[in-house]
Amino acid sequence: MKKHIKAVDARGKRLGGETPLLCTPLVGRTRQRLLAEAESVVRQKPDVIEWRVDFFDRIGDTAAVIETARLLREAVGKRPVIFTRRAEKEGGERIPIDDAQVVDLYAAVADTRLVDFIDFEMAHDPDHVRRVREFTRRREVRLILSYHNTSYTPGHEHIVQQFLEAERLGADVAMVQVVPRDRVDVLRLLAATAEADEKTRIPLISISVGPLGSVTRMVGGLFGSWLMFCVGESASAPGQIPIRDLVAVYDIIRRARGGEML
Repeated sequence: MKKHIKAVDARGKRLGGETPLLCTPLVGRTRQRLLAEAESVVRQKPDVIEWRVDFFDRIGDTAAVIETARLLREAVGKRPVIFTRRAEKEGGERIPIDDAQVVDLYAAVADTRLVDFIDFEMAHDPDHVRRVREFTRRREVRLILSYHNTSYTPGHEHIVQQFLEAERLGADVAMVQVVPRDRVDVLRLLAATAEADEKTRIPLISISVGPLGSVTRMVGGLFGSWLMFCVGESASAPGQIPIRDLVAVYDIIRRARGGEML
């Protein structure tokens, strides 16, 4: 019997429910482009929206970020929003502000409660991680603590430990993203996700990037990955699949399993 999952609810969407949620990233560099992208993506009915603010050309202007977040909230309606500055060393864009300023930006955005999740990498200074945990909890914004290996897929135990460490640090959701070199790497991520899913009490997200790892976006839900990033208009990582294709895949899996996804 499958263990009880401590699901995370946001604006009527349940991360950790019966079916993985579909999330489309927004990577517009200007406010106008971002909002146009959001309008296009919303028509495809994703469950969740991610704003990759490291692409935003005014990331250093907190007031501009907050005003854009307000307009984005109006554009996407009741869909949950993940607010993400992906660190350059973990696959993100180069930005003009340092990590301490990023934490300040996160705090300011959390205060507005315009976003529902904040994604922060575990590899940051422990004091920064603690501070982000404190203000997200205070403002009732969910915290995704993430690990990204942009070079290879670590060993099975190392992957499991990343999920467990995120939970230990107070994450509401734990995320691991790796790069596969062969098919065995893809299987290793799925197996490690399944083991971590049995050991943790929070929802997990696991991704093997690139064409070789794209299968994890299709079947990851069967191994305990509760959210999948997919293409609405523009991809934020290699191997992302168009949302309409993932919807079709999930429907096939659900019917093959007699109506049950997991």
